[in-house]
Amino acid sequence: MHQYPAYRKYTGIDVWFKITSDRHFIELKKMGQRWIKHEVVAEQYPEIVFIQDMLSMLDGRWEIQEGELFEDVLVSLD
Repeated sequence: MHQYPAYRKYTGIDVWFKITSDRHFIELKKMGQRWIKHEVVAEQYPEIVFIQDMLSMLDGRWEIQEGELFEDVLVSLD
């Protein structure tokens, strides 16, 4: 059983994730000096598996991200 929210980021690049459930996440992607927010409700199997992979830290593609950093960036976008 996973605790939500869970925070992850891609290893080596500025793409961060806040996973709020087994079917929902928010992605923040840094593009130059700007951050782009993308919200995903997982309805299709590949999206559901993507969330499972992030939670299980599959293949070293993700790092655990501090929630405070994510939330600071998210608040600055609103």
